[in-house]
Amino acid sequence: MKRFVKTPVYAGLLLACAFGLAACGSDDDNNTATSNSGTTGGTWQTGATGDVSIKFAAYNGTEKIDCNSTTKLGTKQRAVQIEDFRFYISNVSLIKVDGTREALKLKQANDYNYTSNDGKNTVSLIDLEQKGVGECDGSAATNATIEGTVPTGSYIGVEMTLGVPFELNHLNAADATTPRVLQNAVHPSMSWNWRGGRKFTNIQFDQNETVDPTAWESAEVKDGKAEEGSVRLHLGSTGCVGNPAEGTPISSCKAPNRVTVTLAGFNPSSQVVAFDAGALFNYDIASKAEGAGGCMSGATDAGCAKPFDALALDWKADGSGTGVAVAGKTQTVLKAVTP
Repeated sequence: MKRFVKTPVYAGLLLACAFGLAACGSDDDNNTATSNSGTTGGTWQTGATGDVSIKFAAYNGTEKIDCNSTTKLGTKQRAVQIEDFRFYISNVSLIKVDGTREALKLKQANDYNYTSNDGKNTVSLIDLEQKGVGECDGSAATNATIEGTVPTGSYIGVEMTLGVPFELNHLNAADATTPRVLQNAVHPSMSWNWRGGRKFTNIQFDQNETVDPTAWESAEVKDGKAEEGSVRLHLGSTGCVGNPAEGTPISSCKAPNRVTVTLAGFNPSSQVVAFDAGALFNYDIASKAEGAGGCMSGATDAGCAKPFDALALDWKADGSGTGVAVAGKTQTVLKAVTP
């Protein structure tokens, strides 16, 4: 199956990103969308060591999907396969019975996990694709679990942020001293740009032309023939102020585009955190009018309307969206699921 061909729209967005225009960004950590999604997992107890393992999985609605899956995505049920499915999760905490939070202390620092020197921020990369399997074309390694410890006791839920903390998001990703989970050399496909930091999500599906050969409106036409359709979400901070390339640190971002997710009922021993692509791409993904190629977090990118709505982030077609939580709205993408 052919790989994604950069359409004029997509190429224009990439060019804008390169100059810090379409994807750049006061990443204020207080400006995050909040979710209370999740079924009741019941009260649960840690073991004597306080070890906790939180598992993640890719879903399309109620269907668990992976690199070998062909799934029907969007309101017109287009046949697609995963090409990439990676996202950053930061600052995980567990919710106690009394509603207080206990920060999860990561067990290790490696290619997928890091804790800041001051202990205030953690970040993990969840990687649910495997290069060479099906249509997946990301990395050979995978990482579906965040492991850490909390004080022993009774808990009822989990809270986390989709995205990279501001304090870590604008480090020099080309520097060998930067945490490996944020380095371009280790995870090149999560690279965004100097101003915007990292891609918080790299979610991409490609059309399965064998199952559904109907040409997508949004596909580029080459030599009179429509290329393979593709849809993606590259979430990241935009409108960032500063220029690290010239020695001026990033001071703020107009649209932080982080999502704080609260699963008030989550039991890690019996449930997983599902990333629901069906909720994210709840529109006709083949329609040019509804968003050619998906969303690159551009301020006026039509393909961001439905994904940002599902994430409960403020986005407006006129470019005035703030990329912060919509008051009273709950995100529907990450949820607690019992496999």
